[in-house]
Amino acid sequence: MVYSVENLGLLDYLKTGQVLPTGSFVHRLDPRTRLLGFLGLLVAWIGVGRVVPALLVLGVVVGLIALARVPLRYALRGVWLLLPWLLLVAAIQLAFGVGDAPGCPVLLAWGPLRVTVCTLLYALLTLIRFAGLALTIGLLAWTSPIPDLAHGLEALAAPLDRLRLPAHQLAMVGVIAIRFLPTMALELERLQKAQAARGADLPAGRLGFVQRVRRTLPLVVPLFVVALNRAELLAEAMEARAYGGGRGRGRYARLHFGWIDALALTLIGLFVVIMLILSM
Repeated sequence: MVYSVENLGLLDYLKTGQVLPTGSFVHRLDPRTRLLGFLGLLVAWIGVGRVVPALLVLGVVVGLIALARVPLRYALRGVWLLLPWLLLVAAIQLAFGVGDAPGCPVLLAWGPLRVTVCTLLYALLTLIRFAGLALTIGLLAWTSPIPDLAHGLEALAAPLDRLRLPAHQLAMVGVIAIRFLPTMALELERLQKAQAARGADLPAGRLGFVQRVRRTLPLVVPLFVVALNRAELLAEAMEARAYGGGRGRGRYARLHFGWIDALALTLIGLFVVIMLILSM
């Protein structure tokens, strides 16, 4: 079977992680504000247990995306790529009756399959929650360059220095992990194309979930080898530049937390509290 190399591209899944420097209000916020706001929205997504509050949180996220001047079609691209997996999760929940409760009206009963209003609403809530999480993560990535995330993480973790915990190193590890995502995607794509050129039976087109997993497993070992080699090279480069940790290091970037940042965090905090109350 002949495969097209276009079907082996993996960077399409990371397009939503590219920074879009639109110069919007959200871009101009302090990195700490963006990180704490993202954390607040993350708590809201985890805490909402009903469809209506979830739709309200989704509306706020879409509004923030519009405020950041990110094209909605571009923002929904990542959700569209995840849609088959989200539908699979929702179907599994419906099949096993996740979210069912006594007294719920039955919509469909066929053999062991029993779909009620409660299970249907729970599956819909799962779809909204995961789609909203993808948009929320994308919003942070579109508005936050990696240096901003590094400075924000280091500033937020600074109180840990008083407890003799390496705040700078923790922030650096997080930033390196983010930087490695596109690198590993490129390496996996290169491995796929190399094995496809040698006649390997790799996933292409519309295949089942089990087939995709079985045919991708042979790529895991070489990908781990590449990742370990790159990590070793990075460690040697840092050692060659006399990196010795964060103690005694100065800061080139100065963060400015203004009244707009305080107002934005206050509004996000109030919104999260209201959503959690509505979900009770």
